Amino acid sequence: MSSVTCSISEEVISGVNALRFIKTTITSKPFHAYVAKIDATQMVVEDQLDDVTDFPTLIDELPDNEPRYIVVSYRKEHEDGRVSYPLVFIYYCPETAPPQKLMLYASTQTSFANETKLGKSLLVEDKEKFSEEWEELFY
Repeated sequence: MSSVTCSISEEVISGVNALRFIKTTITSKPFHAYVAKIDATQMVVEDQLDDVTDFPTLIDELPDNEPRYIVVSYRKEHEDGRVSYPLVFIYYCPETAPPQKLMLYASTQTSFANETKLGKSLLVEDKEKFSEEWEELFY
């Protein structure tokens, strides 16, 4: 039996689910990001970053010393001409964050991924290391 460290608000789950269908409602913007944080004992929405256009800009927007969960939807054009809109779960956990927060986020990571039904995930511990090699995984 597993214990739940914090609850995930319905607002967070519905926000992530909205990203699944964004391709049909907003076709002019190729990149969408949704950021959640843990506030005491509940996961809440921090921001829906509408002005972010790519992964490096997204990472620049994140706090230096606080973990976050990020879900990104982006337009991917395949070599055969198909277009898809993958969802990627990014667990941002800077090494400079307080250990208690790192443990709290780490203990909730699997629950978040399972409840939001996100498969592809990425761990980012250092903004400086989030470079072209990470982008190559998604483009």
